[in-house]
Parts: sequence; C-alpha cells; structure tokens
Amino acid sequence: MTQKRDPDWGGRERRRSARVDAKVALQVSEAGKQHAVDAMATESINLGAEGVYCMVPAFVAPLTKLQITMVLPVKGKHGHVRNEVVKAGSVVVRCQPAGGGKSGYRIACFFSDLAPAARDVLEEYLAQHGDAAEKA
Repeated sequence: MTQKRDPDWGGRERRRSARVDAKVALQVSEAGKQHAVDAMATESINLGAEGVYCMVPAFVAPLTKLQITMVLPVKGKHGHVRNEVVKAGSVVVRCQPAGGGKSGYRIACFFSDLAPAARDVLEEYLAQHGDAAEKA
C-alpha cells in the first residue's frame, strides 16, 4: 500500500491506515439529499479504510457531510470479480483547487459512518489492491 502524500499538501500526515492509489467509481451527494440529480459522479484518486480522496467539479466546504457511494471490484474465489456497492457517510476534511491547469477541486473525505459489512468489503478490496501495488 502507498503512504505517498500529495506534493501540494504541506500539512502533517494524520492517516492511521495506508491508502491505495485506485480509480473507483463514486457518487457523491450532500448527506440527507434524496435526489440523484444532486449527486456528482466522479472517481477516487486514492482510497483507504478511513477515507477517500477525489476530484469534484465545485467547491465543497470543509466539515460538509456527504454521502459517498462506491463501486468496488472485489475478486472472489476462482478469480471472479464482483462489483460491491458500498455506501459511507463522510465529512470533508480538505478541499483545494485541482491545480495543474485542471478545473475543479480535490477533496479529502473521512468516513464517519460506515456499516460493519461495508467496512469488511472495503478492507477486502484494499487488501487485494494493496498487495498488487506492493508487487508492482
């Protein structure tokens, strides 16, 4: 697994668990909103047991509560891949311009509400993809 820090981030590393560089499909919406029209479709930059880092088209203030839905391709027995949908309540802990001539913002979200079964799926995904990253 990777412990790389964003080169633009000058803050102290606070993660307790490693992140995996992974492009996972995400749907991000403000917590409590029921309409899909309010949701933003994006993909992760990296993912860990405690949160996700991704790009969004508009500024999202820190401490905003979000609902994040992820589709995680988890390898099952005999190499078959199953797509697991994981929902997590989260809180935005950082939002900064994308930089590098890109429009949008990079946000870091902490998982504040993740059901035990969802956490198990997430940890299984991270274990599988963390091993692949270490072998590369």
